[in-house]
Amino acid sequence: MEQELSARMAGLEEKVTALSRRTERLEKGQTALNRLATAVEVLATKQESMGQSLERLNEKMDSLERRPGQRWESLADKVLLVLAGAFVSFLLAGGGT
Repeated sequence: MEQELSARMAGLEEKVTALSRRTERLEKGQTALNRLATAVEVLATKQESMGQSLERLNEKMDSLERRPGQRWESLADKVLLVLAGAFVSFLLAGGGT
């Protein structure tokens, strides 16, 4: 009976030792997983910030790309106004007669 209890006790001690090792490995894995989750969260925050910065840059680029076209349109408007003014002046001055 005593040998049986001793054998059972030895088996239980082995199981406890094995479970202790497994628990330590799981704790290390959990720590690594927590670090990874934190890193992913930081990356997501930075990515969101970068997305907002890119949107602002796109708006600025669109504005810069439109600027030359707006200048040409403005110049064309001014040229047409000058020509119209010259034509009206020509007509008012006698129209070539």
